[in-house]
Amino acid sequence: MLVSRVLIPTVNAQESFASSNSQVKMSIVAKNLNNPRGLAFGSDSALYITEAGVNGQGTQIPGPAPGVILNFGLNGSVTRVYKGVQERIITDLPSTTVDPEGTQLVPSVNGSSQTFGAADIAFDRKGDAYIILGYATNPFYKSNLGYTGENLASLLKINLTPKGKVVSIKKIADFGEYELQKNPPYDDLVSDPYSILVEGNDTLVVDGGANDLLRVNKDGKISTEEVFHQRYFPDVETPVQTVPTSITLGSDKAYYIGELSGFPFLEGVARIFRFIPGQVPQVYADGFTQIIDMAAAPDGGLYVLEYASHSLLSGDPTGALIYLSPSGQRKTLVSDGLVFPTAMTISTDGDIYISNYGSYAGIGEVVKIRIKN
Repeated sequence: MLVSRVLIPTVNAQESFASSNSQVKMSIVAKNLNNPRGLAFGSDSALYITEAGVNGQGTQIPGPAPGVILNFGLNGSVTRVYKGVQERIITDLPSTTVDPEGTQLVPSVNGSSQTFGAADIAFDRKGDAYIILGYATNPFYKSNLGYTGENLASLLKINLTPKGKVVSIKKIADFGEYELQKNPPYDDLVSDPYSILVEGNDTLVVDGGANDLLRVNKDGKISTEEVFHQRYFPDVETPVQTVPTSITLGSDKAYYIGELSGFPFLEGVARIFRFIPGQVPQVYADGFTQIIDMAAAPDGGLYVLEYASHSLLSGDPTGALIYLSPSGQRKTLVSDGLVFPTAMTISTDGDIYISNYGSYAGIGEVVKIRIKN
């Protein structure tokens, strides 16, 4: 992979757009992104953004469903934003994109793409970054891509200087290989790691392809924490996969895991699980639609981000940011202006940052949301 520093014109942090909620102020802090995904603030106070990339239209491999074709490319990246300056500090990360000529996993909306690549980023106490790369199909096909595709479905450690310059990149763990060897759900062989949480010397990883929660220790050894099984619904012919997509640590030190829910993408069936290692996950809240990320609120509640507030088969790309109180009350903070949002993080001053237009190449952005008291 190529480490580089690609400068993008300074973003006007005051550029803003209206929200139907008068208590919410939204502004754009990064733009011209390619399928933006995970967000995290580093020890340098800069915002780091993973970009899955664009359709590479290179080597093709079979996708996770009949007729689905994935195009391989080397166009994922990591972008850094600091004091209004936006720059790509890593480029040429591998990714796969559903070929528009084949069967689609979900309908394309106004040019949206289904790209799997750099999916999330987190930092450890030393200031080093960890990123995961998605993949979304049988890990067996990685061998068709040669060494350039070996980091797909993997965890990478990035050593950074205090000013955000990349010193080294090292592969820590291969979730695709783990899925091939273990297949924890004893189901289809698919790996698509999407969300990570660094806690001490360990990294917790949610694999939305294998539908499990994995732990990676300091030596890179992977173990299975939990498997999320499919469900059955009346009038739905096929079982619905849980598809976990997010993990956050609550104020009670329990893990909270959000569910997208798989095809046919039913509305109102996505759940939030509360999980303590060694115990069976409990449903903490339900009635959501296509949860894509979560973050702990200062008062013990949760901020819940919906990728789409209606079924992905509806053609409506509108997402939502919802506040879930400790008592279970919920309030939609923002919906207008959120288009296929894909990730969120909270700054030390309490502002919420969201990857918006997260399934679009070239027009992806990050918005800052300030909740007025």
